[in-house]
Amino acid sequence: MIEEHAYIDRKSGERVREEVYASGFLYWACNAVPGRWLSRLVLSRLWPSRLYAWWKALPRSRREIAPFVARMGIDMGESLRPVEDFRSFADFFTREIDLACRPLPEDPDVCVAPADGKLLVFPHIDAQPFRIKSHMFDLRSFLRDDAEWERYRGGSMAVLRLGLADYHHFHFPCAGVPGAPRLLEGRCYIGGPYAVKSWMPFYRENVRAFTEITSDRYGPVLMTEIGSFAVASIHQSVAPGVRVDAGAHKGHFALGASTIVLLFRPGAVRFDEDLMRRSAEGMESRVLMGERIGMPYAEESTEYKTQTQEFRT
Repeated sequence: MIEEHAYIDRKSGERVREEVYASGFLYWACNAVPGRWLSRLVLSRLWPSRLYAWWKALPRSRREIAPFVARMGIDMGESLRPVEDFRSFADFFTREIDLACRPLPEDPDVCVAPADGKLLVFPHIDAQPFRIKSHMFDLRSFLRDDAEWERYRGGSMAVLRLGLADYHHFHFPCAGVPGAPRLLEGRCYIGGPYAVKSWMPFYRENVRAFTEITSDRYGPVLMTEIGSFAVASIHQSVAPGVRVDAGAHKGHFALGASTIVLLFRPGAVRFDEDLMRRSAEGMESRVLMGERIGMPYAEESTEYKTQTQEFRT
């Protein structure tokens, strides 16, 4: 039986059933014994995702675009190109949108959502591994860098899950100076809350790219893009050492669902109350790139300690 997933639409406050493309296959691959073995031994490797990307880049895949748009309810009024202008499904997947549809807050200190997707926030990252939907998260194994682990342990985290229908370009969440991306090679396990009978090693094993931003108001912020099954690559357009504004373009994912993780040092960010409340309930909030998700704290403030204690309780 396929489990229904829901999220909160942040604008309306309503609970929305998530439309999952190829849901039958995803649940089979994550939960049935043959599917789990296939995922671990074959699908999690890079070559199936690259083969899938090649297949979806063929001109014949154009016929899939219109039915996909209709089923997933994609607003093509935001796209800079109409459906008929795309050469393939892969070309459509990396579509650009009119960024006038993603207005940024006037306050330059605001931390904004780096992409469209479903968001969970964690004001304090526990030292022990913990579960995020169907995946286990362990900060140390996620980073695989002891210096970064020391810098961000006990800090705050935002996890943004992009669905197949989302705009798959990502942007900087705050103003600052980015460093050079650090690519960590890995697998392509299926991302998303599809596993019911066992957890998937998504955060520990999957290919991911880390970029540390020396921000104006939040101190160091680590932005991570994570690939998953059917994501052939993560394309970066970062100019290391060149200052950027919040909302500036950073790169894009090539084909497939993906995830972005933001890490902050302790006492650096105050997440918005509605995101905090929903996350504490285990509910993701649907956000759009450029929406405010938090503000800076005064360093090690009493307010920060109170908020993290309330979330744990």
